[in-house]
Formats: sequence, C-alpha cells, structure tokens
Amino acid sequence: MGDDLSEDEIQRMAEKLLAGYQPASALSGLDPEEMRMARRLLGRSNTERLSITGRDERFKYRRPVHQIEYYRGGRGWAVDLLENGKRQTFKARLSDNQLRIVLDAIRKKGVPIRHFETEAEKQDRLEQQLRLEERARRLETNPTEKDPPVRSARFDILNNLKDFRL
Repeated sequence: MGDDLSEDEIQRMAEKLLAGYQPASALSGLDPEEMRMARRLLGRSNTERLSITGRDERFKYRRPVHQIEYYRGGRGWAVDLLENGKRQTFKARLSDNQLRIVLDAIRKKGVPIRHFETEAEKQDRLEQQLRLEERARRLETNPTEKDPPVRSARFDILNNLKDFRL
C-alpha cells in the first residue's frame, strides 16, 4: 500500500474525523457583524459568558445591570455605559446641549444616571467653596464692604487678549 491516497479516501477520512465535531461554544464561527448583533441582543456581559460556555453546559441569561455616568472630559462631555460594572464609552465630545439631549433620551428609558466628578471639577468646586467662605468671613467683619463684581470666564479671556495685535 502506497502513501498516495485518492480523493475519495481523503474525503471519507475527513468525514469520519468531523462526524462528531461540535464548535466549542454557541458563538464560535460567527462573523463580526453577527457578534455585534449578539452583543446588542444579549448585552456585552452575557455575550462574553456565552462565548466561554461550552456546548455541554447550560447557559442561563442574566439581565444586565446598566448605569450611565457622565463627566466633563478634555474635549467636552463624555457619557459612559456601565454594564455589570464594566465601563464602555457610549458618547464622547458632546457639547452642553448635546449632553442634555442624550441624557433626556436615556432618562426616558429608565436607566439610572449619575454625574461622575473628575479631579478638575473637584478642584473647581473646592476653590469656589473657599471663595464663598472667605466672602462670608469678610462680610462678618465689614458688612458695608461691597463684593467685587463677578466676571465670566469669557470676560477674562477677552481681557487677556485686548492688547493682542496681528
């Protein structure tokens, strides 16, 4: 018997080898579009669990716990979706108006929303609190003293640029 096998013999051997084959999980062999659809239907955490669950194990769907966090980033507002504690960026680089529209739509769905305070916002809040306490102390010692006029950030920028010439 030689080492040469006919096409029919190779085909029969392949069929015998693959007769009992089953993929490792229900999601193996899906293309990226189908995986994205599965993530949208089941949720990211359930899809990950299903991809590691073997064929012999029973998969039980668990309703994911969603929460929305929003915060001010370097280039505008960002909105993150937390699904079972795992963070995923939902929207980024939003203006104040766009943020309001997105959060209103999410509130209508009944998803809990919370503002995440960044370090920069925390520092601004603490500085403002110190200014208010200083003002209160100043008014206690001299109640007739007037407060300096409050200026906007836009005024400060324009004031810095007033001597700028091209």
